Amino acid sequence: MSPRPVSRGLAAAKAQALDGRRQHQEWLDLTEVSGPFLTMPVLRQAWPQLDTLEKDERARLRARHADWQNDTTAGRDEWVAYVLRSLLGWGDALTLRQGESDDLGLDRLTLHVPEHGAVLCPDFALVEPGTDLATEPNTAAAAKRVRLLGTTVPAGTVPTSRAAAGGDWAAAPADRLARLLRHHDIPLGLVTDGRWWCLVWAPIGGVTTTAVFDTIGWNEAAERNVVRAFVSLLRRRRFFEYEEAETLIGLLKASLAAGEDVTEALGIQVRQAVELLVDAIGRADVRAMDAGAPGLHASGVAAGEVYRGAVAVMMRVVFLLYAEERGLLPADNEVYATAYSARFLRAELKSRADADGESALEHTTSAWHRLIALFHAVYGGVDHPELQLPAYDGSIFAPDTYAWLELTTPLLPIDDRTILHMLQSVQEVRIGTGKNAEVRTLSFRALDVEQIGYVYEGLLSYGGKRAVEDMVGLIGPEGLEHEVPLRELESLAAKSGGSVKALAKSIHEKWKDPKPPASAAKLEKLLGPAADDVEARRQLNAVTKNAALSERLLPFFGILRRDLRDLPMVIPNGSLYVTESTLRKNTGTHYTPRFLAEDVVRHALEPLVYEPGPLQTADAEEWRLKSPEQILKLKVADIAVGSAAFLVAACRYLGDRLIEAWENEGRTDAMTYRAGRAVDAVTAADAEQDPVVVESRRQIIEHCLYGVDINPMAVEMAKLSLWLVSMDPTRPFTFLDDRLITGDSLLGVHTMEQLTDIHLKPQDQHDVLGWAQRVGESVAELTRKRMAITMIKGVDLPALQRKRAGLAEVNRHSRRLRLVGDLIAGAALATCASGRVEWYAQGGGDRIKDLFPQAAWLVEKIVAEGVEDNSEVVREARATAQEWLGAELPAGGLERRPVHWPLVFPEVFTLGGGFDAIVGNPPFLGGSKIGGAAGEAFREYLVDFVAGRRGNADLVAYFVLRIQQLLNPRGISGVIATNTLGARRESTCCFR
Repeated sequence: MSPRPVSRGLAAAKAQALDGRRQHQEWLDLTEVSGPFLTMPVLRQAWPQLDTLEKDERARLRARHADWQNDTTAGRDEWVAYVLRSLLGWGDALTLRQGESDDLGLDRLTLHVPEHGAVLCPDFALVEPGTDLATEPNTAAAAKRVRLLGTTVPAGTVPTSRAAAGGDWAAAPADRLARLLRHHDIPLGLVTDGRWWCLVWAPIGGVTTTAVFDTIGWNEAAERNVVRAFVSLLRRRRFFEYEEAETLIGLLKASLAAGEDVTEALGIQVRQAVELLVDAIGRADVRAMDAGAPGLHASGVAAGEVYRGAVAVMMRVVFLLYAEERGLLPADNEVYATAYSARFLRAELKSRADADGESALEHTTSAWHRLIALFHAVYGGVDHPELQLPAYDGSIFAPDTYAWLELTTPLLPIDDRTILHMLQSVQEVRIGTGKNAEVRTLSFRALDVEQIGYVYEGLLSYGGKRAVEDMVGLIGPEGLEHEVPLRELESLAAKSGGSVKALAKSIHEKWKDPKPPASAAKLEKLLGPAADDVEARRQLNAVTKNAALSERLLPFFGILRRDLRDLPMVIPNGSLYVTESTLRKNTGTHYTPRFLAEDVVRHALEPLVYEPGPLQTADAEEWRLKSPEQILKLKVADIAVGSAAFLVAACRYLGDRLIEAWENEGRTDAMTYRAGRAVDAVTAADAEQDPVVVESRRQIIEHCLYGVDINPMAVEMAKLSLWLVSMDPTRPFTFLDDRLITGDSLLGVHTMEQLTDIHLKPQDQHDVLGWAQRVGESVAELTRKRMAITMIKGVDLPALQRKRAGLAEVNRHSRRLRLVGDLIAGAALATCASGRVEWYAQGGGDRIKDLFPQAAWLVEKIVAEGVEDNSEVVREARATAQEWLGAELPAGGLERRPVHWPLVFPEVFTLGGGFDAIVGNPPFLGGSKIGGAAGEAFREYLVDFVAGRRGNADLVAYFVLRIQQLLNPRGISGVIATNTLGARRESTCCFR
């Protein structure tokens, strides 16, 4: 008897049902997760197949679900009791409050939150079988018996919505439950209104995770896997019949520990998003020119400027997604969510792509207009009956910075398909390869500010260019791919005489530095005929719009890398593209984990905030914290600030000590905050938004922190990082323009004597027209003006505008002195270059090799009585300074901007003699490579004027020397440096 035939459809359905990976992906896609959650490898190991529901249980579920749907308000309690007691099988392990009545056991776990006038009471608990919470000897003993604690909220209340919270405390029900859980050290909780069931994981010291299951469709077959997942995670036996590592908490911890670091993946995807946006700007520019616009190139917008604009857009997007998910922006306000939110825009675009096909999005531009509206709303505020958004200001959001991108009429037509992939690149992270590949929805609640900063920093290694011939992007290791001329590929093909093997070998050899596109064998395989010529031509035509160019590209189709749209990377002549920049090519940019930055900062700052402290005694019990006034007088800097990982750590540390000092002085809000956080020794994400924490950090930023970086984009990134850890949803961003500046920390004057002697090696030989006294008086006036900025009262936009006006006045007052500093620094560089570059005195004459006398002569002219800023002599001096500063500057290098420390931060040097602490992770570069990367004149400058003696030290050694020059006599430094300041980057160096 032959076997009964099985239909292909039925077989496919059974195979799909048995596919555990697909089951998990299905329920994860239908669950709204925020925070670190269960990863696919952990899920598949714990549940190769989701737990099944017996037929009778499925029937009961449908019946109970129908009863609840008849009246979701009146039927809530009965439905909740069924889900917990029967569906999850908690049975006699369930302690459940009946209606509004008291429950002696559950009431023992009540928490009063006096700073918000709130009382948090649990409504149900999963307890060890046989436990009566009411008879436990004390509250702590009762809490140890609880495996999961839960609350119910009125029907129709979304557990993660702040709008649903009510009262003066703007915390969502899930966040309130997290506070209760942490107080009792019970990591797991549930909050439900009957429809939405929100699983809450709130480990002490960690971020809060929420996973929301919507039960509205649980009677439908389409949601069967969601029901099975809910039961699999929370059924009784998972809590009591498994080893600790296999419990839900154990699996969450395993996911957190074993989950691949998303930082690198996110960094690559953000870079790809910038690449796609630059290309889209180029395409939009062509369309605009077709409509009669002059075009970016003709308007003087260089390719590098386009790249910086695209980076600014992605920096804004990442910042906004972080702020929305952490409740710093009103993402739960309906007007904001539907008209502005970056977080929800992706879902809207994806829905359109699913309905009409992704290519349809190429013909609309509404998403770009919405993003621009969001940026302008954040910068300038919204005043609407249903949405009040303060003007946060902030230089990164200033519309006029990239006016060509967001202030033109009409806007550049950036298509919706580009925006979809931009948003997906920062909201979905691709992890793993092959069978282990998975796409995770990224939770910004789970990311540290330091991780976001590192993603930003990776963008500093790239720049924008405009192609002068047809080019392509080759496959290769992510982040190390090559962009090469099509002409060179065709030349190699011609020389290979039709041999694919020879061509593959030639490509491998030509572009092997720093990494080849692939092995020669793999290249040979990929260079074979396309499997589908028609599809290959379609894809090429989609990006080139040129049939002849597509035919030229066809032989190389297999080795062209894909962009975020999954189209081949082709760069036609005249197009904009992104490529690796020479700027940071040779220097080390390293991710500094939060724990490492905080460890370095703690050791550097502890001796400054305690007296007696660690320098007086090793017994921490004898340490005494200084007063709030003393803490706020500290001056802490990072002179290679990058994305501000170390300043963020300093902000957290000093902010916590400031709250502690306020508590010591009896400040009520600080005492209440500290009392309510006794269990939560490490500030969790929900605590970072507490008003006392925000206020302490803003004061630390405004009084204590300083930063410098050679790259202006890094300075903007540093601002964003500090804004994220100090953001008050009701106030503008903290004013940072007087604290974070762009410049080369190693180049410039660092003492008053250098200014008065007009030499980097002062010998007290110049006093032009009473110059020393005039410098002293001018710097004293600068100090007063900068101190006045800090003293401006108010936290609103007018106060911020007064600070900005005050800084403009400081810069106007210091303009002539800064020119003197530029002439001194320029003279030093020009002197170092004089053996290779010919310099002559003003008006001709003999060649000169020591430029300092020439600098002194120019200074004497520009500081003479009656000389105005716009005079010819000042313009000539400024041009000379720029010429000297540019001596032997490598092609593609940033303009050299000296930092004249007594002029940019006069209050630090005139009042305190230097910084109290300098922390950071300065760049490193082998001494023999400095000349090639920064110019030979700069290398000699470091040797002669920073070190003062010959040598071949790593770049970081010069930073360490500069740090010592900038510290006051009691100052301390904490930096990450190379081992023995030589080869390997391992040591933490602390100096006093």
